[in-house]
Amino acid sequence: MTELSSVIEFDEDLNGVEAPKPLPAGQYNATILSAEPVMSKNGEHKMAKVTWSIPAEEYPADYTDGNPNGTQLTNYLMLDNSARAKFSLKRFIQGIGAPLSNTVDLTTWLGLSARIEVTNEPFEDTLTARFKKVVG
Repeated sequence: MTELSSVIEFDEDLNGVEAPKPLPAGQYNATILSAEPVMSKNGEHKMAKVTWSIPAEEYPADYTDGNPNGTQLTNYLMLDNSARAKFSLKRFIQGIGAPLSNTVDLTTWLGLSARIEVTNEPFEDTLTARFKKVVG
């Protein structure tokens, strides 16, 4: 087992570090890495937590702040048995090309690819890339 030191040294003084630029807003090809059922923070709604991977090859040529291994973004889908949630879920499922029926198996989404729209929104006072929607 490797022992970790309590002293961590970086390649530059943290005083001069600025927030990296987020992945620019736009449309990207992405693949679903994971899809799992979760409960909302208040515990009242079942949701699907979907994690997407955008490969670095999708980055605009002038975008240099991105992870060279790609960018991961997460979105949440309501799984309530309400008209609004079911319609939103239908559009999402159609967009990723998964089968539609009265049963949804989240594991069938793994590895599926789709074109997604990314937006930039503030998070903790820093502009961050966020999943917006499947473009379809």
